[in-house]
Amino acid sequence: MSIMLTDCKIMLGGYNLSGYHNSMNLEYGAEMLDDTVFGTNGTRSNKPGLKTVSMTGNIFWDTAQDEVNYTRIGAVREVMSWAHLGNSEGDTVFMTRGVNANYNPLSGAVGELMASEFDAMAANTPLVRGKLLATGSKAVDGNGGGILIGAVSATQKVYSALHVLAIAPTSIVVEVESDDAVGFASATSRITHSTFLGAGTVGAEWMELAGAITDTYWRSKWTIVGGPFTIFHSVGIK
Repeated sequence: MSIMLTDCKIMLGGYNLSGYHNSMNLEYGAEMLDDTVFGTNGTRSNKPGLKTVSMTGNIFWDTAQDEVNYTRIGAVREVMSWAHLGNSEGDTVFMTRGVNANYNPLSGAVGELMASEFDAMAANTPLVRGKLLATGSKAVDGNGGGILIGAVSATQKVYSALHVLAIAPTSIVVEVESDDAVGFASATSRITHSTFLGAGTVGAEWMELAGAITDTYWRSKWTIVGGPFTIFHSVGIK
């Protein structure tokens, strides 16, 4: 099925940079290690090495995004999420923790809109293909719907990427719950993110939990004092 890109989501820490971009490129691969020996009939042989993750975004320059990208070059790894839609629960999201490697703040020619570009790479964190569990403004306690993501084997982990994009004067706590049925009659809390306080700044948090977990349905749950808060919360298994 072909998809026309009109509303991609690009989250960096506590910032939604989607509205500044007009193109993006997310690459996932593995380094190829040459293990060619005699007797291979003249053809190279390779084995897969370490996984690689990189992202490039093209931006129409703006004061707000300029400060965000400029101050984060070489900073400690941050939570990053990308989605081709990311507007509804169940949408596919790719997430990792990465480092902003390069930022080109000035580019263009006379008569053109000033553009910029930034590149990011993973920082000792896998690229996880997950599902969006919650997005948008949350003013009162609540939870998202149950999303079928699957069970977690003993060799896998469940990963939670939370972006808090706008903060109210008080606090929000976001949890990940699982259940064996979509109705969540016997919900189990699996991950509890740190409390985000209104006195602080926007931000993000990455959390992991090792399997095995036999539940296959997952949802986001939030507890709010005051409000509203704007979040983008995804979970994946790898």
